[in-house]
Amino acid sequence: MLFACIIVLVQSLNEEGATLLEFKMSLNDPFLNLQNWNYLDSNPCNWTGVLCSPHNHRVISLHLSGLNLSGTLSSTICKLPFLMKLVIHSNNLTGEIPSSVGRLKRLKIIRAGRNYLSGPLPVEVSECTNLAVLGLAENELEGPFPVELQKLDKLTSLILWNNQFFGEIPPEIGNFTGLELLALNGNKFAGPIPKEIGKLAKLKRLYLYTNQLNGTIPVELANCLNAVEIDLSENRLTGPIPKNLGRVSKLVLLYLFENHLQGNIPKELGRLKQLRKLDLSINNLTGSIPLDFQNLRFLKDFQLFNNHLNGKIPPLLGFNSKLSILDFSKNNLVGKIPENICWFQKLTVLSLGSNKLSGNVPYSLKTCKSLETLMLGDNLLTGTLSVEYTRLQNLSALELYQNRFSGLLPSEIGNFRNIERLLLSHNHFTGHLFGNIPQELGNCINLERLDLSGNWFSGFIPDALGLLVKLELLKISDNQFGGPIPGSLGGLVRLTELQMGGNYFSGLIPFELGQLGTLQIALNISHNNLTGLIPSSLGNLQMLESLYLNDNRLSGEIPNSIGGLRSLMECNFSNNNLVGPVPNTPTFQKMDSSNFVGNNGLCVLGSNRCRLLPSPSSRMKPSWLKVISLAFIAAVCWAMRRAGPDFASLEDRLKNDELDGYYFPKEGFSYHDLLEATGNFSETAVLGKGACGVVYKAVMADGEVIAVKKLNKPRGEGDNSFRAEISTLGTIRHRNIVKLYGFCYHQEGNLILYEYMANGSLGEVLRADKAASMLEWDARYKIALGAAEGLCYLHSDCKPQIIHRDIKSNNILLDEYFEAHVGDFGLAKLIDFSLSKSMSAVAGSYGYIAPEYAYTMKVTEKCDIYSFGVVLLELVTGKSPVQPLEQGGDLVTWARRSIQQSESASQLFDQRIDLGTKRTVEEMSLVLKIALFCTNSSPLNRPTMREVIAMLLDAREGVIASSAPSPTSETPLDADDFSRGTRSPPPATTHTKG
Repeated sequence: MLFACIIVLVQSLNEEGATLLEFKMSLNDPFLNLQNWNYLDSNPCNWTGVLCSPHNHRVISLHLSGLNLSGTLSSTICKLPFLMKLVIHSNNLTGEIPSSVGRLKRLKIIRAGRNYLSGPLPVEVSECTNLAVLGLAENELEGPFPVELQKLDKLTSLILWNNQFFGEIPPEIGNFTGLELLALNGNKFAGPIPKEIGKLAKLKRLYLYTNQLNGTIPVELANCLNAVEIDLSENRLTGPIPKNLGRVSKLVLLYLFENHLQGNIPKELGRLKQLRKLDLSINNLTGSIPLDFQNLRFLKDFQLFNNHLNGKIPPLLGFNSKLSILDFSKNNLVGKIPENICWFQKLTVLSLGSNKLSGNVPYSLKTCKSLETLMLGDNLLTGTLSVEYTRLQNLSALELYQNRFSGLLPSEIGNFRNIERLLLSHNHFTGHLFGNIPQELGNCINLERLDLSGNWFSGFIPDALGLLVKLELLKISDNQFGGPIPGSLGGLVRLTELQMGGNYFSGLIPFELGQLGTLQIALNISHNNLTGLIPSSLGNLQMLESLYLNDNRLSGEIPNSIGGLRSLMECNFSNNNLVGPVPNTPTFQKMDSSNFVGNNGLCVLGSNRCRLLPSPSSRMKPSWLKVISLAFIAAVCWAMRRAGPDFASLEDRLKNDELDGYYFPKEGFSYHDLLEATGNFSETAVLGKGACGVVYKAVMADGEVIAVKKLNKPRGEGDNSFRAEISTLGTIRHRNIVKLYGFCYHQEGNLILYEYMANGSLGEVLRADKAASMLEWDARYKIALGAAEGLCYLHSDCKPQIIHRDIKSNNILLDEYFEAHVGDFGLAKLIDFSLSKSMSAVAGSYGYIAPEYAYTMKVTEKCDIYSFGVVLLELVTGKSPVQPLEQGGDLVTWARRSIQQSESASQLFDQRIDLGTKRTVEEMSLVLKIALFCTNSSPLNRPTMREVIAMLLDAREGVIASSAPSPTSETPLDADDFSRGTRSPPPATTHTKG
């Protein structure tokens, strides 16, 4: 009877009301936004998001954007023949666009962006002959460019950015004569830009950036005389910039950066009187900067960095325009900085570093109150750091390193209340740091990077440095500082690198340095006059990769705790007065004996005179690297410490239906289950300890093994965004990515659950001679390919894209079958950087960081690719990413130098690998090429991860197809094969010279 009543009520609706209810059936509405779409209301015109015509009361518009709807787009939509607007963007819709949409002949606007729609764009859309706006950006649509849309002669906006469309942009694009907006950016379009695009006379905005377009910029583009914005950046375009672009007089924005453009900058661009933003950076442009640019009255954003420009900066630049951002860094510019560059007091960013500029910094620049970033490093500038600088209250970055500045630092330097980066290294500054800026330095409470190295500073280090709690980098090496190292430095809880070598420090090493739990890149206090014992507290620096205590007067034994630092890759204790045996641990077993020379009483490993200490590892469980990179844990811990108030217990939350979005390996986990699985979080279950928590091996009742990280209780605010991000990351599933099972809060401690990795990390294996010798080339190749596929998934298949930020061998974990799993993924997304603009603490590890990061401070997928190239070098050579300074300081430099000096592959390759077959040597030679291709100094010349995978596969297939057994490993090398700055992958199907 009830069913019959419902049928009667539905039948009381008009036909379109019934259609909308049928349309709703394919949707999931978790927040009940469409609750009033029901059979109790017979008039659908009153329903949420429904608009009807006042004349015939037919549905003419559906506006359902941002309602968190999921499900599919039902084909029943075609039963609304009067529909003119379909607006469903910013939801979670999946599936394909139904072909029946072509029946909606009155449809003028489709906005379905920011969903998860997939498949090809149905050709039937071209039957919507009144369509003016087609917006499908940020989906997962694929296929070639939909040529059929040329039938839509009323189309003004075609918005397809951030999808998976591929192939060439066809010449038929010229038939879309009504287009005003064409947005194809963020796809996989390749080939040239068709010259027919010049037929789009009404075009106002053209966005083709972030594709794989090549060839030259067509001169016909200048026929788009109504264009306001043109963005062709981040492609592979070559040739000159067309001079006739100067005819496009309405142009406000022109972005051509990150291509391979050559030649001079056309002076005709100076005729673009409306131009506000011009970015030609990261190309191969030569010649001088045209004087005409100094007359552009509306120019605000002008960027030419990383080219080969020479000559002088136009002298009146900034005098006629309200410049806001000016970046000419990494060129060959000479002469002086223009006197009136900040005439209108609007300049916020001035970056002129890595040129050959000379003279004094103009006074007007020192009084530019709008200035936030001033980067003048690596030039030939002179003068003093005058008090005027300290009055720039908005300044967050001051970089004057590698110039010829001299004189004292003004005591007013403490007025830099907003300064985050103060880089003054390698100048001729003098004076007593303590005498000139004692406690005032402590007022710079936002300082994150301080580099005073390579000057003539003297005196004591003020205790006030310990007040800079946001400091992440402190470099004061190679000066004339003396006195004791202040224990207050132990309060720098975010410090990742501490460089104090080459001074006259005396006294004891303060035990407080062991409190620097985030110290990762280096602790260097070498070449001083330090005495006494090495404090055992340094063994708490679990993330430390480089430790330099050499050339002091230290005595006593090397503490066993330091021998347990599994992250340590470099250390030097030479030229002290140390005695006793060197700890017999894996960390020290891999160190060269030269790191211990000059200590007459020290018993170096391998000496028959010494009785070795028992290894601490015999009393401990395997390294925490069997779980996840400690860098990741530290960052998560830091984020969790800023989280909000305590939540319900783990047991309660795991059984709460509201926990949708939190991911665990099986249902029904309780806190007591985890207690039992870890023996009440017993020491016997400890896999490793970090600066902010402990990792436990949890063996569940059904035999499943997982890893549980127990963190400190959160403090502060901001846990909601953290939970949302980690929940998203928990959905990522790929065979080559470590599974992040979930997290939760409990009054006894916060817990994060991971997949357990039985064979630890690649870095750990490569640093252990016995394990590495068992890791033959086939296994290493499989690890390289697996890690590449995992990283490619993060770059290309996750939405939004995930940049790893810290690819290294320690973050490539190995399961029981030695399959590679990328760990530490999504680190950047897990930390709320709104409270800290600096990203240096998690922007990579020393030896793996891409060179462009030093001057852009921006992390892109190309930074990941550089780091992955370093990992490939580790696999091939067996060497550490950090090399002695006399060998280049890093593995990339060492490899390039070795290639130029070597005659055979056997001199570069890891000698622990069996090199007795030609196939192995040729395959390793090709992977070595790929590694150096990935580590090209220019990010433009690095491949994508998809290209890396293709090259790795080609390397094996090509060698198998062409190789024959050979007893020799003497494959000659050609240095040119490794150093050319092209994007051509190394050949794999023919015999190569290494």
